[in-house]
Amino acid sequence: MEEVGVIVEVSGSVATIKASKSGSCDSCSAKKSCASISETEMLLEAENCIGAKVGDQVMYSVDAGSIIKAGVMLYLMPIIAFIAGVVIGTYAAPHFWPGANPDLVTGLFGILFLTLAFTGLKLYSRITAANGAYKPQILRVV
Repeated sequence: MEEVGVIVEVSGSVATIKASKSGSCDSCSAKKSCASISETEMLLEAENCIGAKVGDQVMYSVDAGSIIKAGVMLYLMPIIAFIAGVVIGTYAAPHFWPGANPDLVTGLFGILFLTLAFTGLKLYSRITAANGAYKPQILRVV
């Protein structure tokens, strides 16, 4: 995904870009690095590997593989975790808690696994934010 914007601030190797919002903004994996200024414009931080300066109009990009990977992680992992929790709860209920309501144990296992999935995604998000895996990159000055 390549977009165009204007650099409004440079701090070290990170540039702040003012850009127009596109239709792909809602599903973007890097939207945490953006800040809306209006309904049509946003500010985002990008790696400034090319040494662009304030006022330069630049082409920036977010890796398409990163967008797909983030979508799968965000939507598919919790569903898989919940289903796994329900299946494990179905088999665990009669063996470990013979007198308990099996539906209750199954539901609790599903909720537990779902909670673990979201906790894991939060930790993964912090790790990837620290190393800039989903941060946009400035490609060139336009």
